[in-house]
Amino acid sequence: MFGAGGPEAGQGVTIPAGMLLAVTGQGSFFGDVMSKGALLAADQIREAGGMDYQITIGDHKSGDVPTAITETKRLISQDGIEVLQTSYGAPSEAIIPIFQEAGVLTFNGGGSSPAQLNQDLLYMNRMVYAEDPAPGALAWIHQTYPDATKLALIGTMENGVGTFKETAPAAWKALTGGEIVAAEQHDVGATDFKALAAKIKAANPDAIMTFSFGDDLGYQVKALREAGITVPIMMDEFTSQAAKIGGSAYDGVNFGVDFYSTANPNPWNQCFVAAYQAKYGEDPEYYGSNYYEQVFIVWELVKRVIAAGGDPNDAAQLQEALLADPTFKSVYGGDASTVGMVALDKVDHSISKPMGVFEVQGGVPTLITEIHKIKNGDDPMTALGPVQ
Repeated sequence: MFGAGGPEAGQGVTIPAGMLLAVTGQGSFFGDVMSKGALLAADQIREAGGMDYQITIGDHKSGDVPTAITETKRLISQDGIEVLQTSYGAPSEAIIPIFQEAGVLTFNGGGSSPAQLNQDLLYMNRMVYAEDPAPGALAWIHQTYPDATKLALIGTMENGVGTFKETAPAAWKALTGGEIVAAEQHDVGATDFKALAAKIKAANPDAIMTFSFGDDLGYQVKALREAGITVPIMMDEFTSQAAKIGGSAYDGVNFGVDFYSTANPNPWNQCFVAAYQAKYGEDPEYYGSNYYEQVFIVWELVKRVIAAGGDPNDAAQLQEALLADPTFKSVYGGDASTVGMVALDKVDHSISKPMGVFEVQGGVPTLITEIHKIKNGDDPMTALGPVQ
């Protein structure tokens, strides 16, 4: 599956790497699955005769910016990292000047945001949170519920802020001629949404779009349904843990995102699923898959730099190899006989991955329709369906 090992594959090369994750706090689920994905990849690569990817984990305590800055400086100065896998939006935005000055190649597969676009040494291997899937998700609501004109929005100040304030209202207006009847924000990590649900109910929306994430969504959806709100709910994320919290309230909710599926027959994906289950006794999910892929992207770059006679411990050379060919194998996409492929954008450093609108029943998501990223100002209805 991974090809021949040896010096050409990076055997004998050690890459000191860091991860900036939510190890503690309300988002510790994310830190757990992200680290599991990366650690599994490092093990597989080492066993295949490739590089020795040594991971040191820093804790931003579920999005605390000052802590993220301190931890990043520690990873760079004390642990000498050359590659960083970061997470969350606000912490990742805050550390940009730090890793750029230090020359650390950085990836974010969790809290992607518009402010992280077009940044030297920073690449996001998930679609931009909320911003990329929102037009297609709203177009699906309009197509499925053509009489809906009143939309309620829910979000935080952590991720999806621009979509909450600008992109979603503009897309909804273009699609329906309707209005935003409620726009409620809450603290990350909230568990009591009764007051918020009461405000949403009083606004009498025809549909709800929420940019909240993590366990918050489970408590939130449960509160909305317990308040007697029966209108469609469109989320921007799905985790099995939030679904467990939401229970039966999650039945029938939708989400639009570049979602990862363990059922994808892609040969590499099935290898990943089997190895993850064997190592951790559970299925991998969306975030774990992204951080797993990041390590393999680094390995591919190391091999390219070695083939060119360069120094694989030089982040600038790794980035040059990435920009020379920004396509990589993926556990997303593909089919039973073909490994998927993804491409990073050379200019804004975003990624192109399959996206879709999904429906949840019994805690299990099912793809309803594909959607894709569109340019600002394009008709949101053109976001429905696969990329043409």
